[in-house]
Amino acid sequence: MRVRLLILPFLFVFVACPRNYEDFVMLHLYLSMEDRIWKASHGTNISEEYLAAVISLESSPPGNWNSTRFEPHVYKRFLATKNKQRPSFLGLSSQKISRYSDHELRSYSSSYGPTQIMGYHCIKLNCSIKELKGPYHLQWAVVWMQDQYGKYAAKNKWEACFRIHNTGRPHGKTYHDYYVGKGLRRMNYYKKWVQRKGRIF
Repeated sequence: MRVRLLILPFLFVFVACPRNYEDFVMLHLYLSMEDRIWKASHGTNISEEYLAAVISLESSPPGNWNSTRFEPHVYKRFLATKNKQRPSFLGLSSQKISRYSDHELRSYSSSYGPTQIMGYHCIKLNCSIKELKGPYHLQWAVVWMQDQYGKYAAKNKWEACFRIHNTGRPHGKTYHDYYVGKGLRRMNYYKKWVQRKGRIF
């Protein structure tokens, strides 16, 4: 009986600890960003666990506020539209795009922050690149998510949400085949740490 009592605490710690790398990543995000994630998602259709999963998939290392990725193909299309080789791009006419400098278009052709929102979304969001990269990045990201796929989030259609975030379409083929499956698993892991309040004991 005494041996059993001594073993039980060790078993509890083993069971409560992260089970694998993905579980560990979500615990890390809970411990480092839970307050920001909750504030940005609270009262919206975007759940905490979904937002956390997107952060884990999009930023490197997970949660890196300074993540930036330049998309050359987007920049080329902006320039082609500016030079009137095409009438419009992303709903923006060549006349409107011609108002922006090549440097600004390069900024719009990059994605930013832990959720990697494209810079050109700032035009519709009515915010600056500096604001998108700043301390309220998650709030801007959630506004964009609500606009793009809030109706799917309201019905808990998270697979469609992940696909729209990555491809722009609810049935789009993601760049990595594992993107959606990994995102759904990580949502469950994060939800577990929310329920446990990050405690492993």
